[in-house]
Amino acid sequence: MTIPVQTDITSLIERYDTLFFDSFGVLVDGVDALPGAVELVNRMNADGVNYFVVTNDASVSLESRVKTFASKGFDIPVERIVNSGSLICGYFAENNLHSAPTLVLGTRAAKDYTIAAGARLVELGADEEPDVIVLDHSDPHDWKTTLEDVLALMSRRFHQDKPVKLVLPNPDFIYPNGPGVFGFGAAAFINLLEQALERLHGPHLALVASKLGKPYSPIFLEAVRRAGTDNAVMIGDQLETDILGANNADIDSVVVTTGINRRSSPDEFKDVADELTPRYILTSLV
Repeated sequence: MTIPVQTDITSLIERYDTLFFDSFGVLVDGVDALPGAVELVNRMNADGVNYFVVTNDASVSLESRVKTFASKGFDIPVERIVNSGSLICGYFAENNLHSAPTLVLGTRAAKDYTIAAGARLVELGADEEPDVIVLDHSDPHDWKTTLEDVLALMSRRFHQDKPVKLVLPNPDFIYPNGPGVFGFGAAAFINLLEQALERLHGPHLALVASKLGKPYSPIFLEAVRRAGTDNAVMIGDQLETDILGANNADIDSVVVTTGINRRSSPDEFKDVADELTPRYILTSLV
């Protein structure tokens, strides 16, 4: 059984070459900066600390995210942000999907990431069917109708031995959307779709979405590559994404108490599986 220990931000800065921060629940609450977050970023900028914001968000452009951070008082340059949307390009390259007809269910920025990857966008119900579906965000769709249409498409194409590739950049099931307010992420709808497909066809890898963000490896591999070191620590608020992903990537993990996680003492982790247990607990960013 793994039991985390309390730590402070200064100890983390001194011990690790790079700090990875989740965004929602660590730096911001979905609306405003969390206590101490702006001061910490200013301190790291002034002291030359190597850090990156490693976020599952794929719903806005990196430039827009920088502007949003700035509106909350943060000075975080674009080169310090690693997001799941930017991983779409690598996925398309690795799977030889240049020019593949692709349906994007998500925001304008999600479509831009996918176009930059070389995809050719098509619409659901158009004459040309997608070979790839990128499910990026929980807005702005009538999800009952959309999921039923996608289920019918994927089921029929699986029977034809021409399965549609399903891509989930952001595997967050829920996310903070303001103090005490939470939203359902795209992963909630992917879970429904995958369960329905398994009931219809049995378990099959072709019916499971490729996940790019935390807790899956692509985003951690990219973060370590950008950092230039694996002596890094991941600071996050969700055990199932930030902590599990870091642990699986052999990166030390720290959980904060300002987002989804509400456990604040080592004893409260006694009933938590080892793979979901952080090495540290951080109750303050100052």
